[in-house]
Amino acid sequence: MDERLSSGRHHLSPDQVAADQQKRLFKALAAVMGEKGYSNTTVGDLIKHARVSRATFYQQFESKQDCFMAGYARMQSNVIGGLRTTPVSGTPMTRFRAMLTNYLNFLAADPPTARLYLVEVYAAGPEALRRRMQLQQDFVAGVAEVFAARSKADRFACQALVAAISMLVTGALADGDAQAILALEKPLVEFTERVLPASLH
Repeated sequence: MDERLSSGRHHLSPDQVAADQQKRLFKALAAVMGEKGYSNTTVGDLIKHARVSRATFYQQFESKQDCFMAGYARMQSNVIGGLRTTPVSGTPMTRFRAMLTNYLNFLAADPPTARLYLVEVYAAGPEALRRRMQLQQDFVAGVAEVFAARSKADRFACQALVAAISMLVTGALADGDAQAILALEKPLVEFTERVLPASLH
């Protein structure tokens, strides 16, 4: 397989080689599962697209699901990192808009990968779905912090808001439309101003 890094042809450490192989496999996940879906994708499909050997795959991961979950953890870390870059000053709505913009920009930068982990995740089993819900709860916690939502009713309002964002984003991702993802910003901000209690603004 022509893209494997053989001994003597590079100056990378074993860890760097492994990282390169993982990166190619994660790209293969998005490309292959984006076309065939999670259930119809095999390890053979992934190694063919990533141009790594079967032995290399199983040095990195135990199974297709293990590879998927590792990729999901990586994506989750990047999303949460982006949410945490929200400005600490400004009005709650200003800070929320910055958080929402970061999130939408992240998804729109690579729709196939975002679609894989937010849409195909439902076919990847209960552990993957649990991770999906944890990511959503992390988003809820970030929104609740921005709006200083302390009461049960206010926290529920934040939860409902994030659920609406998730549904609309999932619809745009299903079509693979980056511009449709970015276009959600303005109506979602306006929606938030209408549905959240004025005391939180």
